[in-house]
Amino acid sequence: MKYPFWSNISPAGDYLQFIFGNIVFKSETMKKILYYTLALTVLMMSVWGCREDPVTGDDDDDPIIPHETLVTNEWIKDNMDLYYFWNDKIPTGIDYTKEPNSEAYFYKLVYKEKDKWSRITADYKALEAELNGEPVTMGFNPSFFLVGNNKIVIAVKYVYPGSPAADAGLERGDIILSIDNTPLDTSNYYDLYSGPVYSIQLGRLEGNTLLPTGESLSMTARVTSTNPSIHHEVLDIEGHKIGYLVYVEFITGESDALLTEMDNIFNEFKSAGISDLIVDFRYNPGGEVSAAVHLASIIAPVTVTNTKDVLISLKYNEGLESYLKTNNYTNYLSYKFETTSANIDMDRVYFLNTSGTASASELVIVGLEPYMDVIKIGEPTYGKYAGAWVMPDDDEKWAILPIVSKFSNADGYTDFVDGLPPDYEIDDDLFGALPFGDIRDPMLAKAIELATGKSGMAKSYIKTERIRFPLIVPEEVKKKSNLYLEGFAAEPEAVRNHAH
Repeated sequence: MKYPFWSNISPAGDYLQFIFGNIVFKSETMKKILYYTLALTVLMMSVWGCREDPVTGDDDDDPIIPHETLVTNEWIKDNMDLYYFWNDKIPTGIDYTKEPNSEAYFYKLVYKEKDKWSRITADYKALEAELNGEPVTMGFNPSFFLVGNNKIVIAVKYVYPGSPAADAGLERGDIILSIDNTPLDTSNYYDLYSGPVYSIQLGRLEGNTLLPTGESLSMTARVTSTNPSIHHEVLDIEGHKIGYLVYVEFITGESDALLTEMDNIFNEFKSAGISDLIVDFRYNPGGEVSAAVHLASIIAPVTVTNTKDVLISLKYNEGLESYLKTNNYTNYLSYKFETTSANIDMDRVYFLNTSGTASASELVIVGLEPYMDVIKIGEPTYGKYAGAWVMPDDDEKWAILPIVSKFSNADGYTDFVDGLPPDYEIDDDLFGALPFGDIRDPMLAKAIELATGKSGMAKSYIKTERIRFPLIVPEEVKKKSNLYLEGFAAEPEAVRNHAH
């Protein structure tokens, strides 16, 4: 028989011999001692056996974080350390192994003083569909206004043709008072708007009073083609042919299909013999840099595109920029004009802008300014001069979109934090919105006046003076005001080794 390492018990006639250390006990007394000693030993073992394993970490209350979350956190940390434009401003002392929420962890790393745009998503496939111009959507773009006592209403900026909203009869300028008969307020408006199935109840503005119309429209979100060239036409104003394009987002589409659509529009303009061009960027929050370069190359003088002059230059964090220059990655340091058969060789262009004109839209405007006459009409733009990379993880579940660079035009102009000021200031009034192309639209009318030299184009449209409701821009919308640069193909380890 084998016994525990701490004892040696053996039979010895009428008594037991118990050896514990160097002490030997015999006789009947020995039996009592043995009994109590064994009892004490069993008690000690039971106490030790019930003890929990030591808790790792500095705090006994640290949560147990799933391995998948730790892998995602480490991926976030590595990419932010290497590529984030403000990587020298990432707060110290944040341990990714103690962060149970990957999205919250990402935003802890963001340099909040200057960065309003970096974002993360746990649904890369939905983002990819959005960038390809085929998201699941109702197909209308809202502006949210605070109309008092935490009450919110929606004014419709535009509706995509062929979308659920268009099929239901929703139009630009419509006012939405409630969704599913629930009045909108500051606590529920974005969740209600983002729902997959609902009915909307419309209203109208009489003076400064919002009244229900009694009309209700039902719609269900579905995959919708969101061609950003939502309206175009040739305006013939007393012999002046003016091309007018409403462009609401910079996306290329699958296999650049949406750029081909853009080419077709400008070839129509060329065939019509336009003398002037008006580009309506009022509701364009940005998008892909390749689409921005393409549009700028269509508009610019042909001499500029033929010589492939610099549209914008890019600046990165110190380590990444050094790596790019050392390894001659010149295509990441600037974007140049391209030759295109759709080029219309203009020497002047009019842009209609609002505070929603952002990022890639601003890139096109400032990028063209050194080479041609650029006239800005409307409101100051948003003021975003930085670009992000779209970086999915290996499983293509998560994607981070960190700001990695800022841009400047050929004259070195950048850091327009207060937006691009208009040359002619005109407010965009969605509560009195007219259909796109209506020459009574005050912004469009001003551009036509400047192009033709004929004033009074908006004379027949009497603008009603009314209270200005505060515009509410949700954080989800702000994050979409972005410029997506072409991704970087080098191995992270190569950048890391160079940077250090």
